Amino acid sequence: MPQFSTHENVSLEKEVEVKRAIIQTNSDVIEEVYDIAKCVGWIRENGFQKVCLQFPDHLLPDSSEIALRLQNILGETVYILGDTAYESCCIDYVAAAHINADAIIHFGPTCFSKTSANVPYLNVNEKLPLNALVFGAALKDHFECIGTDFVVVLDDGYIHHYDDVCSVLQGLEVKKINEETLDLIDKNVIFIGNNQRKLMNIDLNFKPKTLHYFDPNQNPLAFKKFQVDSKIIKRRYFLMEKIRDANTLGIVIGTLGVENYLKVIDRVKKLAELCGKKYYLISVGKPTVAKLANIGEIDIYVMITCSMNEIYDSRDFYKPIVTPFDVEMALNPNTSDIKFTYDFNRYLNNLNDITSIARNENETDVSLLTGKLRSNRPDSISEEPDNKDLQMALKSDGSLALNTNFGAGYLSERSWKGLEQNLGQTEVKMAEEGRKGIAQGYTNEQI
Repeated sequence: MPQFSTHENVSLEKEVEVKRAIIQTNSDVIEEVYDIAKCVGWIRENGFQKVCLQFPDHLLPDSSEIALRLQNILGETVYILGDTAYESCCIDYVAAAHINADAIIHFGPTCFSKTSANVPYLNVNEKLPLNALVFGAALKDHFECIGTDFVVVLDDGYIHHYDDVCSVLQGLEVKKINEETLDLIDKNVIFIGNNQRKLMNIDLNFKPKTLHYFDPNQNPLAFKKFQVDSKIIKRRYFLMEKIRDANTLGIVIGTLGVENYLKVIDRVKKLAELCGKKYYLISVGKPTVAKLANIGEIDIYVMITCSMNEIYDSRDFYKPIVTPFDVEMALNPNTSDIKFTYDFNRYLNNLNDITSIARNENETDVSLLTGKLRSNRPDSISEEPDNKDLQMALKSDGSLALNTNFGAGYLSERSWKGLEQNLGQTEVKMAEEGRKGIAQGYTNEQI
C-alpha cells in the first residue's frame, strides 16, 4: 500500500540539515581551546558547588571530555545541559535551575542580548584561526584610504586574536563584539566573521556608514559589503497591516533569558487590550510549526525571543510571525521615531506612554490587504465582565447570540475536538487483546 505508507528507507536515508559542522577537538589542545584553567580559577574563586556547562550543538562532541577534566581537577560533579530550552546563544538558566545550579559556563557563540539571569555565568568563546598579518595586508590592499572613522570589530570566535590585530593595525580602532560600550554609529565597520544574522543586527542596531565583513576561512580572501535585504524592511509594512486586521494575537514566549522580556510582553498585552484585540500567552518551549498549528484561533503570532533567532525569516508557519516592533508600529499611532530592529531592548526604554491612546469607535478605515472596512470597535458582542463564560451574549442591536468569544467557545465550534473522556457514557468492558504489529500493517489486516 505505497499510497498509505512510506518506505523505511526514506527515514533511514534522510539528510538532516546542520547549521555548523560538528567539531571534535584534539585532546592535546582541548584544555587550551576551552580555557580549562580559566574555568577552574573562576569556579574556585567564587566557591561554586554546582556548575552547569552549556554547549551549542556543534561543540557537544567535546562536552564529556571537558566535564571529566573539570571534575578531576575540582573534585566535584559538573553538569552538562543536554538541550537548551530556546536558543543556544543565550544563557539557559532555566535548565540550570533544575538542579539549583550555582553558576553556568557557556561555551561557543554568544549574541547581543542582555541576559535576565540572576545566576552567575562565564562565557568561553571559540578560538577560530586568523592570520593577523594577512588580514592587515588585505585590508590595506582593499581600502585605498583608511580614515579615523574606520573600526575593526572582532566576532566572538576571533577575540583571542585581539592583541595581534591591534599590533598589526596600529592607529586603527579595534573593538570586540562583546564590549558593553560598542558604538558603531556613522562608522566604516570592518567585521571579522561571517555570521550573517549578526551582521544584520549590527546594521539595524548601529546604522554604520558602511559595513564590510572578512571571512578568514574563505578562499580567496576578500572583503564583502553587507547590506540588509530591502525585502525585510518592506515586509514590515505588510505584517503591520496583518496585525491591524487580526482579531486574536498569540504572544509566544521564545526566551526566558533575555533582559526585559516580561516588560515587552506586558507592552504587547496592553496594546492589544487598548485596540480591542484578544490575546493568548503561549509557552511551548522551542516553537515549531507543529506546535503552533494546534492553536487555530490565533490570527498572528508575536514572537518574544532573542535577536539572533531566525524564526522570523521562516515561511513554514501557517500564520505570520511578527516582532514586538511590528506590533508597536501597527497599534500605537503615537510611535514613529523608532527604527526597525530585532532587539527590543534597543527601543523599549524610549517608548511613550500608551495609556493616553484614544480611539474613536465610530471611525473606520480600509484594510490595505483585504480592501474591507475595518472598525475600531472592539467587538459587536458585549461580554459580562464578572462571568466571561456565559453561553449567551447580548449583541449591540439587542438580539441574543451564542457567545464563542473565548477559547472554549472556539473549541466548541470545531467538528473534531480531539480525544474525549466521555465519563459515564462508555460501557465498561473487560480488557481484551488488541491488535499486534505496526501501524503500517497489523497482523489481523489483509494486505
